[in-house]
Amino acid sequence: MALLQLELLAGDLAPPGTTLGGDHEDPNTGEAMAPRLESTNEAVERALGAAWEAWGEGADCSLGPAGGAWSGLSVEERADVLGRLADEIDARAEQIAVAEALDTGVPISVTRMVAGSLGDTMRAVAALAVETLAPRALDAGGRRVEQLRPPWGPALLLVPWNAPAPTAVGKIANALAAGCPAVLKPSEHAVAACSLIAEAAVSAGVPAGALQVVHGDGRLGAQLAADPRVRAIALTGGQASGRAVAAAAAPRMAALRLELGGTNPAVVTADADAEAAAEALIRGMTKLSGQWCEAPRRVLVASGLHDALHDALLDRLSAIKVGSSLDETTQLGPIGNRPHFRRVCARLDQPLREGGFFLAPTIRTGLAPTATHEELFAPVLALHPVADDEEAIQAANAPGGLAAYVFAGDDERALALARRLHAGEVRIGGTGLLDLAPAAEQSFWGSSGIGAHGRHNALAFFTGARVVGVDDRSAPI
Repeated sequence: MALLQLELLAGDLAPPGTTLGGDHEDPNTGEAMAPRLESTNEAVERALGAAWEAWGEGADCSLGPAGGAWSGLSVEERADVLGRLADEIDARAEQIAVAEALDTGVPISVTRMVAGSLGDTMRAVAALAVETLAPRALDAGGRRVEQLRPPWGPALLLVPWNAPAPTAVGKIANALAAGCPAVLKPSEHAVAACSLIAEAAVSAGVPAGALQVVHGDGRLGAQLAADPRVRAIALTGGQASGRAVAAAAAPRMAALRLELGGTNPAVVTADADAEAAAEALIRGMTKLSGQWCEAPRRVLVASGLHDALHDALLDRLSAIKVGSSLDETTQLGPIGNRPHFRRVCARLDQPLREGGFFLAPTIRTGLAPTATHEELFAPVLALHPVADDEEAIQAANAPGGLAAYVFAGDDERALALARRLHAGEVRIGGTGLLDLAPAAEQSFWGSSGIGAHGRHNALAFFTGARVVGVDDRSAPI
């Protein structure tokens, strides 16, 4: 099957200009779909230059005004453009669903649901920007004082391979709504959905400098992160990528939002329902073919319930249908790409097989809790018996993380435990993917990143706070 790979430079669509090495492969068969390509240095420079000009042309890139072809638009004008882009993305929803299933190995029944929601995601961000980013007059005793939320400037958006379409759309929507021209770099392992979004931007008439799409591996990500024209960086990815980007951006203190991985714990108390806990944990560990950054990874279970939970987990695993990501009935697809498949098989001491990148979902036992502190991004769950709730909390909090889970005999006990867990989101009794509440916000704890996730702070990240007004000349000091 053919695979689409396009870069978007100053409004122009074209395939990247040079080869990266190797092929994009169908994760279901291992067959090559297209050679991997990357943007040339000239293309990258053109992308950065277009984004800089769209923010506000200036000879000194340390002193750019926010008055360019994109940042100079009103928030209402930017919202209108995002509405047109949302319509074009909706028109490509089925193409994006297929691309996502082939890019990631996630079953098409899931990617189709996700793709169908992308336009509404963009419209919601545009509406929030209109509601919250307009200048606001402050009470200053009759003096004119305004609170502003100006854009930081050109933003670098780094997108992972496990969920490129929704991650890209969320980052694009928030950056552009805030007034930041964006340079999007998808993972070198998952390029098709982002190429379709680039097509949609051209069809929607997004101004030429507002959105650029370039391609390459981690070396390009670090190069872009170090460029002085990039004022804000939003990355979703692994911890190694996050450290590299943070190091590249640190010398000039660029704004950073890094959503990284983690070994999310689940606490199962002695009075929990083992069958219900097993059902939820299997749903969580197999979601997105096990390639979900908030999936439960480590289960701290009361020792008296360990065997019953283990048996219940195995019972449910045996009923999971593993198959092609393009099969409508598949529940668990393959690992998204060969390099990651090889890493996972090496960690599990499993032999590599010919054909697609399929991995049997696995329950691991007998490991020390510290042995599972390094994330294994796959449908694998580790079970650790603990003596009591205190031991469970201590083990769960050792690395910190994005998410955590609690299963207990009653919600009040579960809530008391959940409040003590070092994670940005703690779910009780389930492992759902959608936010717990529309207004929910969660920080990235410990090594899981910098910043936060939530409707308001995802948008606010791309803006700075600036107060402008007439000074009180009568003030005593």
